[in-house]
Amino acid sequence: MSSAEAWKIWLLVLGQGVLLLTKEASATAVSFDATDLEADTSMVEVVEGYNASLPCSIRSPPTNDVPALTLWYIGDQETPVYSYDQREPRRSFSWADETVLGGGRARYLPLEHPPVLMLTNVSTEDQKTFRCRVDYHKSNSRQAWVRLIVIVPPSGIEIIPQSSPVKIGQRNDVVCRVTGGSPLATVEWLQEGRVVDVNSTPGDDGSFVYNSLEVAATRGDLTRPFTCKASNNKFTTPLISSYTRNVTCGPLSVKIVPEENPLVAGRSSKLVCTVFGSNPPPLVTWYQQGQEITTLHTQVHVSENMTVSSLLLKISRHHHAKQMVCRAEHPTLPLSTIEDIFTMDVLYKPKVTLSLGRSLNAKNLREGNDIFFECQVDANPPPYKVSWLHQNEEILGNLSAGILVSESTLALQRVHRQRSGEYVCLASNVEGDSRSNVLNVRIKYAPRCVVSPSLRGVALTERTNITCAVDADPANVTFTWTFNNSVRRDQSQVVTSDRYSQEGLKSVLVYTPVTEREYGTLFCFATNEVGSQIEPCSFTIISAGPPEEVSNCTTSNITSHSAGIHCLQGFDGGLPQRFLLQVWEMETNELVLNLSNALPSFYVKPLEAGHTYSAKVTAYNSRGLSPPSRVIILTLEKAEMHKSLPSMVPLVSSVFIIGVSVGIILIVGALFLTALWCVKKRENRAHSDSAFSQIVLKDNNPDLISVETSEGETQAQGSESLEGMVSYTQSGNTQEISSYQRYDEQDTSLYGAFSSETTRTTAPSGSKSRIREDKSFTGGGGGGEGRGGGGIGGDRGGKRESLKDTRGRGARKKEEIGEEEEDLSLLYVESGSRGDLLQSEGALDSRRHTKVRLYRRGKSPDALL
Repeated sequence: MSSAEAWKIWLLVLGQGVLLLTKEASATAVSFDATDLEADTSMVEVVEGYNASLPCSIRSPPTNDVPALTLWYIGDQETPVYSYDQREPRRSFSWADETVLGGGRARYLPLEHPPVLMLTNVSTEDQKTFRCRVDYHKSNSRQAWVRLIVIVPPSGIEIIPQSSPVKIGQRNDVVCRVTGGSPLATVEWLQEGRVVDVNSTPGDDGSFVYNSLEVAATRGDLTRPFTCKASNNKFTTPLISSYTRNVTCGPLSVKIVPEENPLVAGRSSKLVCTVFGSNPPPLVTWYQQGQEITTLHTQVHVSENMTVSSLLLKISRHHHAKQMVCRAEHPTLPLSTIEDIFTMDVLYKPKVTLSLGRSLNAKNLREGNDIFFECQVDANPPPYKVSWLHQNEEILGNLSAGILVSESTLALQRVHRQRSGEYVCLASNVEGDSRSNVLNVRIKYAPRCVVSPSLRGVALTERTNITCAVDADPANVTFTWTFNNSVRRDQSQVVTSDRYSQEGLKSVLVYTPVTEREYGTLFCFATNEVGSQIEPCSFTIISAGPPEEVSNCTTSNITSHSAGIHCLQGFDGGLPQRFLLQVWEMETNELVLNLSNALPSFYVKPLEAGHTYSAKVTAYNSRGLSPPSRVIILTLEKAEMHKSLPSMVPLVSSVFIIGVSVGIILIVGALFLTALWCVKKRENRAHSDSAFSQIVLKDNNPDLISVETSEGETQAQGSESLEGMVSYTQSGNTQEISSYQRYDEQDTSLYGAFSSETTRTTAPSGSKSRIREDKSFTGGGGGGEGRGGGGIGGDRGGKRESLKDTRGRGARKKEEIGEEEEDLSLLYVESGSRGDLLQSEGALDSRRHTKVRLYRRGKSPDALL
C-alpha cells in the first residue's frame, strides 16, 4: 500500500472519530435557553448568489486557553452541520454535512477576528439561524448565535400610465410597479436626479410594490422625464425606468407625408405626421383601420410650435389599401381634435396558395380518376405569369395527355401513379416570383410487380426461397401464389398459405421440387383496397445446370503492360455464376494470370511489352463450367506506347476548341497530301510494269481485307494462307476484291485452316469486277475485334503460318495465275515506319497498319515502294 493511500485511510478514520466525538459532546452538553440568547444573536445580510461570512463572536473567551473543536449547528438542533478540529497543534481537520452545506461551499477561517464560517454562493435555503459552539482544551465551551438573512433583489419594473395625455395639475397619472424581491423593494420617483415621491405601497399578495406619481403635472414635464427607481439593498444596482408626461393642448393643422412613394413590401418606411399650433404639444395618435398603433413604433419631436410624429413601419402586403390616420387631440377640448387620413398603396410580390379542388378528397385519390388544383394569387400589381411544377419540373398543357392548364387551375385527367408527388404553383410580377405551399398528392394504385421475370435453376428435392416484391399504395397487400406447368396449361394450382410468408410488400415462397412435374412457372399476385395485380410476378423453375458460354469478348485499352477484356454473359443456368480468366504466354505456354470476377470484365496486368498472350474466359456455377471463350492479347512495344494515342480523351471545353482548330489544319493538310499522293501514284504507274496487290490491315477490323490490282494481272492464289484473303481476276480494268472471314473460337490454333465456299464473279475484259468471298476460318484465338483479336497478325508461339510456306504454295499454283514466266509467291511486307522484308518465319503484325505487296519473281521490292 502506498503512503498516499494510507494517508487517505487515516483521514477517513479520523473524520469518523471526530463525528462520533461531536455526537457524544452534543449528547452530554448542558441544556440552554434559546430565548435568552436571541438578544445576543448577530445579524448578517447577504444578496442571493454572493458569499456570506458568519462570525463566531464568543463573548468573554478564556484568556489562557485555545479552541480545540468548533461546531456549527442550525438553530437549537443537536446535530452539527460543520466541525473544525484543532486538537492537533500542527494539523486541523474540517467536516461538513453535505445535505446542508454540500458542494464544498463551507470553509472555516479561525484566524479572523472573530473567526468566521465562509459560505459561498448563498441561496434562500441558507436563510437560517446558525449556532457556533467552541470547545476549549481547559475551559468550558462557549457558543454564539448568528442569523443569516438572504436578500433577493427585485426582478422587474414596469411603468403603467393611468391616463395620457394629462391636464396641467393632474396627479396619479402613472404608476411604477416593481415585482419580486425579498424583502420588498423601496420604489421612488425622481425628476432631474431629485426625489419627488417616496410613497411606495405593497401589493395585496405581497409579490409586488408600486408607487403612483403624486406630483402635479406641469408644462415642464414635457421636457423633464420622471425616473422610477427600485431597490432593496445597497449592494446591487437599482432597477430604473423613465417616463415622460404628455401634457397637450389643441392643434391647428395635421398632415401625413410618406418618406417613400410608392411603398414596397419588405422595406422599412416612415410616415411623418406634422402638427402645428398646439402648445404644449398635442397628443398625436396613429390608427390603422380604426385600430390604434402603440407608441413603441412612433417618434415625437417638438420644436417651438410644431410637433412631428414619425411612424416607422415594416411595410408588408397587409398594409396595401389600408388607411393610416394621424390624430392630434386634447382631452379637455374635444372639438379641437383634428386628423389626416392616408391610404397606402403597397407593391408586393405574389402570395400563392395551392389547394385541391373542393370536391376532391385528398385521402382517396386513385389511379384513373381526374384531379384538379386551384392556385389562388394575391399580388400588386397582378401577376403576368402563373406556372405549375410537379417534382420541381414545369407542367405544360397537353390536351392529348390529359393535362389542362389555365391561369388559376390545373386539371389532370385519368391520372396514373407517376402523378403522385409534390405540386407547386408559381406566380410572377414586377416585384418578384413566389412559390405556393407544397401540396403532396398521393395517388393510390393497385399492386404492380417490381421484380423482373426470372429463371431459377433448382435440383430435385433442393429447397429454394423465391421472393416476390410489389409496389402498391396503400401498402397493406395480401399475396396469392399459383403454380402452372405444361401439364396444367389451362388450370393453375393455388399454393397453400402455409408455404409462403409475407412482410410488407414482399412475400417469400419456400419451394422444393420433388418430381419433374413440379418444374414450371410460379405466379405471385397481390391485392390491396384499390384492386388486384393485373400482371403477376412470374418465376420459372427449371432444372439447374452449368452456365452458358460468354460471347462478344473484346479487348480494349491495350498498353505495353496491361489490357482490358470485356465479354457479354450468357444464361447463368438458373444459379449464381462467376467468371474465370486464365492468361497464358503463347511462346512459353506459361500460365501468367488466373482471376475470377462476378462480371465478365477484367483488367489484365502485369504483362510484358511486345508479347502475345492467349486468354480464356469461362463462366461457372455450382453445377459446372461453360465452354471457354478465347481472346488473343498482343501488347505494345514500349516505343509504340509513346507514339500511340490514348484510348479515351477527356472532353473538356479547352481541349475541344484546340482539337477543332487542329482538326481543320489536319483536314487541309490531308487534302494537300491526298492530291500529292494521287500525282505520285500516277507517276509510279507510268514507270512501273509490275502489277501489285496492296493489302491494308487495321487494328480495329482485322477481318476485312481490301485488295487493289492494276491492269493486265491474272487471277492468282499464292497459298492456302492467302486463299480467302487475296484473289483477283484478270481484267483490263482495276478490280476490287473483299474477303470476309468467320472465326470458330473452339479451335486453339491462331490461324487454323480455311474452309472456303467461294463465289467468284468475273467481269468481261475491259470492265470492273468485284469478288466477295465468305470464308469460314477455324482458330484465330477467339475474336476478330479489337487489339489482340485473331486474324492474320496473331500468334507468335509456333502456331503462326510462315510466309515461307505461303511462297511455296504460291509456286505450286502459279499455273492458276495465268502468267508463264512470272511467279507471285514472294510476299513483301512494309510494317510501321520501316520497310522490313519479313523472311520465311515472318508474320503480319495486327497492331499496326501494315502494307503487303506481291511482286513478280526477279523484280526488286524496292522498285515497287
